[in-house]
Amino acid sequence: MYSIHTTPGFVIDSQPYSEAGKILSLFTRDFGLVKAVAQGIRLEKSKLRYFTQDYSMGVYSLVRGKEFWRLTSTQDNNNGGQGLAKSEIAVRIGLLLKRFLNGEEPHHELFNCVESLTAFLANNQGLTTEELRTFESLGVFMILKNMGYVGDDADLASVMGSENPSDINRTLLAKISKKRTIINQHINKALKESHL
Repeated sequence: MYSIHTTPGFVIDSQPYSEAGKILSLFTRDFGLVKAVAQGIRLEKSKLRYFTQDYSMGVYSLVRGKEFWRLTSTQDNNNGGQGLAKSEIAVRIGLLLKRFLNGEEPHHELFNCVESLTAFLANNQGLTTEELRTFESLGVFMILKNMGYVGDDADLASVMGSENPSDINRTLLAKISKKRTIINQHINKALKESHL
């Protein structure tokens, strides 16, 4: 009997597999980065396909296999996550995670960060260009900070209230917008020094 593991996850990317399947790169809360085969998911009748779009958040039930995990079921996590596939920022978050994550190792703080970012994107329509730019800088900074590529900055901590805010809102974005240049300097330094 196989054990079914159910965990929230973020679809980083996917690629076709077999006739109608996909291999999903899932960043999960409980197992880190996993590759999961979703059989028949590209068929129109598949109920799973709605919650497995690239750059979406959901809850996934998986069975561990020899080479890949196998997706058995999925559901929305009430984040409206499937709408994120159209967001350029969600795409860039996915690309950043793909670049820096490797292997099955849980990283709860990083997952919580990604979950907060995707929830904010899903629940806040009509953001201004300035708010979107600030949000993207904040999101990249938080991800890199969680992965250990960015150190502490007292000046930023005084504006954010904490180095890793879980409640992202428009008021926070307005405060951080004045520090976006400093945040971007930290990001550029981390990306350059990581050599990834």
